[in-house]
Amino acid sequence: MRILLASVLLVASAAAAQAQPPAGALQMYDVPTGGKVQTVYIAHRIMKPGESIGLHTHDGEEITQVISGDFQVTADGKDTVYHAGGSFVIPRGVKHDGKNIGTTDAELAVTYVLDKGAPLRNAAQ
Repeated sequence: MRILLASVLLVASAAAAQAQPPAGALQMYDVPTGGKVQTVYIAHRIMKPGESIGLHTHDGEEITQVISGDFQVTADGKDTVYHAGGSFVIPRGVKHDGKNIGTTDAELAVTYVLDKGAPLRNAAQ
């Protein structure tokens, strides 16, 4: 019985870990829009110098504001650098990556508006 319970807890904690964002505080709200429900995620991220998110897409939009630092976004093969106070929107399905290119931490306020039930991100190559 103990082994079964331990196995169930291990599987449950692994599934919960996969459902979590890579880092930062996360809040989520379901919002009805045009006859369907979308989930809005609000996250606070701090990225170390040189840290990269990794190439990915979303089943919805990402809206990000750079609170501090220097953050480079590569979307559709084009690099754009944003500084404190800058913001950007990544449309649904666009392959993108983000990287702290500064010498200090980059602090980001990130909002995702995704299809209800969709993963927070989809790995891309």
